[in-house]
Amino acid sequence: ETFQTCRHTILDIERLLTMRDNPPDAPPPLSGYMPSVSPRKSANRRQPLAENRGGDVLDANDLGMLMLHIHECRKLLWEDRRRFSASELRNVTEDLAELAGERGPVSVQQQLAIISRMCRTYSFLKVIST
Repeated sequence: ETFQTCRHTILDIERLLTMRDNPPDAPPPLSGYMPSVSPRKSANRRQPLAENRGGDVLDANDLGMLMLHIHECRKLLWEDRRRFSASELRNVTEDLAELAGERGPVSVQQQLAIISRMCRTYSFLKVIST
């Protein structure tokens, strides 16, 4: 159950990052459609990504959600640390720190690459089909 919860949390992180990785522009308005939103209000709509030197990064709301998922993983690792080897604990903790941007700024593409590396590397994140 511990490993399954960890897999689900990593999956939630991957979903969040995938949805924010180079999202498409909003579709054009339908012809003859008059939106009820004034132009001033539509200009203040939340943008899903913020631009940074290294590419697209998560905005504050998405970063907050990412941090909640990372906290959940760290809590799980700490509470059930006997289930993990010392090297797994050290490496997963390092990967989570990279994912959170604690080692420096990271783009959404880099975060997706970190998730991919974690899923390839740690046996407890691999799904075993039955």
